[in-house]
Amino acid sequence: MRDKISGQFLMCSLFLAAMIVLSAGISGCGTTGISGSLSGQSGSKGDSRIKIDNPFLYSNIKFVELRSTLAGDLLVAHVSMLSTHNSTLALQYKFRWYDVDGLEVAPDAAPWQPLILYGGESKGLQAVAPNASVKGFKIEIRYTK
Repeated sequence: MRDKISGQFLMCSLFLAAMIVLSAGISGCGTTGISGSLSGQSGSKGDSRIKIDNPFLYSNIKFVELRSTLAGDLLVAHVSMLSTHNSTLALQYKFRWYDVDGLEVAPDAAPWQPLILYGGESKGLQAVAPNASVKGFKIEIRYTK
């Protein structure tokens, strides 16, 4: 019982910390939508970003963890999210990769991926960078049309 409470406390603490960082980093952009960012952790101090295409999704998806690790010389992105909506969300996501200068690497390397997120469900996503020049990533989330 004590381990369960400790685990829940840790998850709540991580979630709260992520929300504080996210709310401090929210910024407008030139597109129709809202984007925010969180700093990631990796061997190369890569930058992680979140882009969500509309305010409804932005308010109904919470990011619990964004981080990156290295597998050999390739960056691996890890994203953990939680639906706060009570119904199913049919979404798509795409990872975008950036080099040390902030330039996008292989922009058309991967297509949009389908994602079904049920009400209250947590889901983890992972992707491996297309090459070793990648030092950061962005994840984009949009509704399925």
